[in-house]
Amino acid sequence: MRAFVWVLALLGLALGQGVVKGLGERDLEALLRQAGIPFARTDQGEYRLEMAGLKKVWLYLDYCQEEVCGVLSLSAGFTLDEPPSWEVVNAWNREHRFSRAYLGEEGDVWLEADLDLTGGVSLGAVLAFLELFAEESLPDFMDHIGFSP
Repeated sequence: MRAFVWVLALLGLALGQGVVKGLGERDLEALLRQAGIPFARTDQGEYRLEMAGLKKVWLYLDYCQEEVCGVLSLSAGFTLDEPPSWEVVNAWNREHRFSRAYLGEEGDVWLEADLDLTGGVSLGAVLAFLELFAEESLPDFMDHIGFSP
C-alpha cells in the first residue's frame, strides 16, 4: 500500500500542471472518460459508475457554487443474505484510512470515500482518487464482507 501511495504522489507531481479547486460536470465527465470509467449522469451532480465489476457505484458532486463543486463523493451499497456485523464494519474503518463503511437502516452495508478539492488538487490526484476506490478500496471491501459481484 505504501508503494501505491508513493506512486500516487509522483503521479500527482507529474500531472500537477492542472490544479483545480473544484470541478463542474463537464470537467468531471472528461476525467471519467480519460480514466476509462463507464458512467451515466442520473441527475444534476449525480452519476452512476461501473467499477470493480459493479454496475452501480455512485459519484456525487457536493459543495457546489455556480456550477463548480468542491467535493467528490463515491459510494457503493451491498445487500447480502446475512449482513456483516458492526464488528466487521468497524474493523474495516479501523484498518483502512481512505474510505469508510457503515450499516444502512435496512441491513445493507455501504462503502464511501470523499475528496475535498477546495484547497486545490492536481487533476492527477482526482484520477488517483477514482483509481484507488476502483482498484483497491472496492475489491478489498467486497473481500472483507464476502460479497462477489
